[in-house]
Amino acid sequence: MDIRELDRAAIASTTGFAEQATDEQLDARTPCDKWAVRDVLEHMVDNNRRTLGQLGAGFEPTGDPRADFRASSAALHAHFADDAVLARTFAIGDYQVPGEFALAVHFGDVLVHGWDIGTALGLDVELDESLVLVALDRIGRFPDSPRIWGPGGLFANRLPVADDAPPQERLLALTGRSGDWR
Repeated sequence: MDIRELDRAAIASTTGFAEQATDEQLDARTPCDKWAVRDVLEHMVDNNRRTLGQLGAGFEPTGDPRADFRASSAALHAHFADDAVLARTFAIGDYQVPGEFALAVHFGDVLVHGWDIGTALGLDVELDESLVLVALDRIGRFPDSPRIWGPGGLFANRLPVADDAPPQERLLALTGRSGDWR
């Protein structure tokens, strides 16, 4: 499946959780250490802004992180509709990667952060298993590097999990989250 379709599905899932957040819930603590719902949304908007900047486009937040996430994601996908953008080189941290890989990182980040937001809102979050399986595969290929895993990396330290655990539980553990976080 085209990574753009997968990313749009992850964005739709995360947008569904984000739009349920009241203004007061934007300050709710999330499974992301030291981040509230607002911080998670602003992080994703910042990622979109950085990628758009590499494409020569801008995005100015409005102050509503829910609307900003939705709008910046739509702007990002308007550019990625061009097949040539998938082959362009993008900077992610210290790495230079093809656009398709950059969008795969975006996909995994957005999907997992949707779980963070929904969980912070007290929802029983069950992510689409087909998306979870792809994210497990893609994120599982990332190199074993402190620039990827752990403090200062793209993802938190991986947590132990049984090989036969359900896919969502394995994805959460892979990205440093406990499925029973409350």
